[in-house]
Order: sequence, then structure tokens, then C-alpha cells
Amino acid sequence: MATVTTKTGQAVDRLVLDSMLRRRMFYTPSFEIYGGVSGLYDFGPPGTALVANMTELWRKHFVLEEDMLEVDCTMLTPHDILKTSGHVDKFADWMCKDPKNGEIFRADHLVEEVLENRLKGDKEARGQKVEVDAEKEAKKKKKPKNETKAVKLDDALVKEYEEILAQIDNFDGPALEQLITKYDIRNPATDGKVEPPSPSTSCSRPPLAPPATCQVTCVRRLPRVSS
Repeated sequence: MATVTTKTGQAVDRLVLDSMLRRRMFYTPSFEIYGGVSGLYDFGPPGTALVANMTELWRKHFVLEEDMLEVDCTMLTPHDILKTSGHVDKFADWMCKDPKNGEIFRADHLVEEVLENRLKGDKEARGQKVEVDAEKEAKKKKKPKNETKAVKLDDALVKEYEEILAQIDNFDGPALEQLITKYDIRNPATDGKVEPPSPSTSCSRPPLAPPATCQVTCVRRLPRVSS
């Protein structure tokens, strides 16, 4: 990721910037006096004005320049619509948990990480050069570093691993569970076994009072426009 700089070319200190924005009340954690909730924030007067200016600029471009019409839609979308459109399945991740320490993993990411680590160990055992993916390594910086064991694998097993990794995004929950069981996929940091994958969706379902059969999924929307 490119370094963010000021007009004079100096690198931006994220912590200093964050502290300044909070002191000047651009934003503040929601419900802070009750301990706050991670990921929820309230805009203060300067922050609210900034958002209003950005929205107005967005509105001028699409409504005035592009000659579109503005509408203000509900923030709630019925579950059946999102199911039909594919959003429910697309945004549903399969998660698995280490029962000993409570650590949560995305099942496909866990399988991918473990198999890639084993293939790396196989190359080291064979004396082959191990190529490092800079982007993936950068994402792993905050994670505990896992040692790669130099263990030579059968050629057939190497081929299986490579085929699985090539289509890792296509596996559903039951298929991921089979992979975890078949290849003994464990928590890389503790070597502890993980529970079977269970579905988790990024969509929330707020109740709308009776009737209880009415299911909706909450979606945050910007103002919609149409030509």
C-alpha cells in the first residue's frame, strides 16, 4: 500500500492524525461513556459538515451534470430479494473456531494458509527456491508468525494441494469441512483442532415487530439516483 503524504511530501502519521480528528470532534466512538462499541462511530459538528459537503458534491455531479433524478430509498431490503439476487450467498462466509482459545478463522483462508505453508515446506525439503508473495506477507504481519517445517510431500499430494488452492474460492461449507478433516487442517499458531465450519453473513436482520415472519436484511445505502 502506498504511503500517504502531505502537500509537502511528508509521510502522514496515522496516530497523530487520528488523535487530532478526535480532539477536534470530527468523530468520536459511539456510546463512549458506556465503554463504546468497536467499529461504531458518531460524527461531530466538523465531521457532519464534511460529510454534508461530500454528499452535496456527489449530488451536484450526478444530478446536475449527469442529469439524473435523485430518490431516497429505504435502508432495509427484504431478505427474499437479497436471496434471489445472490447477495445472501455471496456475502456468507464459512467460519470455524478453535475451541481451546476461541480464535475464529475464515475456513477457506485457514485451508489456504495451511496448504500453502505445507507446499512451502515441501519446496524447502527438496532444496527448491521458495517464492515470497509480498502482498500476502504484508497481510500476515499482524498475525503470529508460523514456522514452516521442511517436510517432503508425495508428488500426488502436492498436486492435490495445488488443485485445491486453484479453486479454493469455489468450496462451500460442507466441502471445506471435508478438506479440514481429510488433510487435518489445524490452527497454525497452536496446532489445535478447529470446529466444523458454520455460516456467517455480513448482513444483519433487524426485527420489524409483528408479524414475526417478516424477515429483512439491513443495508446501508447512499442516496440512489436514476436517469
